[in-house]
Amino acid sequence: MIIKTGVLFQAFKYLVYALLAVNTGHFFLENFAGSAVTYGDGMGLRDVIVAYTDSIDTAAWLVLLLLLELETFVLPDHIKAWAEWTINILTVICFAIILYALYGYIATLWIPLGFEPYAGADPCTLVGTNVSYALALDDYVPLTADNCLTLADEAYFHPEANLLATPENLSNISRLAWTDVVNASIWVVIVAVLELEVYLHSSKLFGTKFFFAYKSAKLLFYGTLFVCAYYWWMLGEPWDAWDAFLWLVAFFFIEMNMLSWQEENAQKRKAGKLL
Repeated sequence: MIIKTGVLFQAFKYLVYALLAVNTGHFFLENFAGSAVTYGDGMGLRDVIVAYTDSIDTAAWLVLLLLLELETFVLPDHIKAWAEWTINILTVICFAIILYALYGYIATLWIPLGFEPYAGADPCTLVGTNVSYALALDDYVPLTADNCLTLADEAYFHPEANLLATPENLSNISRLAWTDVVNASIWVVIVAVLELEVYLHSSKLFGTKFFFAYKSAKLLFYGTLFVCAYYWWMLGEPWDAWDAFLWLVAFFFIEMNMLSWQEENAQKRKAGKLL
């Protein structure tokens, strides 16, 4: 049966999209604050993708999400050639940015991987210098007489970023960075499959064993993303967890659009109305 949705359902869907737009602004402010510490000596053009990975990635995903909404729900199957070309070009640009952002997440691993055991003088002697204290990924504060005391027993130092961290905080930073990489990689696979479905007009496959096989595979991917969202919550990053949850909800809507679109096209094909 083709999925029918009412006004309230559509309103809730677009509310989720609006909340994702708010998150984009939040990540920009967060990246801006973090980059002020890690790139205190100046930021080159190549460093922008690393410093602003979260906000660039989220913005590109938001545009891509809206394009998928247009393709699978808003626009009719047959649209003018210029509109189709515009959507295709924007999709390619967004996907290129997303892949570049994935590189940014991988490159961000230079933060946790760059720490080494601190073997210098008492960390508290560095208070008032340009050395900062790492609380979490993208969360750095000035080294003070209070927080330097937590580094007395054991500390790790990042010489390039001038960061000091406790073993616990470094572990947290490392897990957050790797979760970002895993999460971003899985989303790239999912959106590639979705775009392939749109391009191939997969109504030809609707109801086949292959159709259910790759839909089941995507459920496994979505399940992994849910685990990432829960993991962010457990690591004390509720905003990241909330953002991940919103993206899962948003793509649930896209999957419903896709399923309805595929079923409708399959019925048209069966009736001989679609080639």
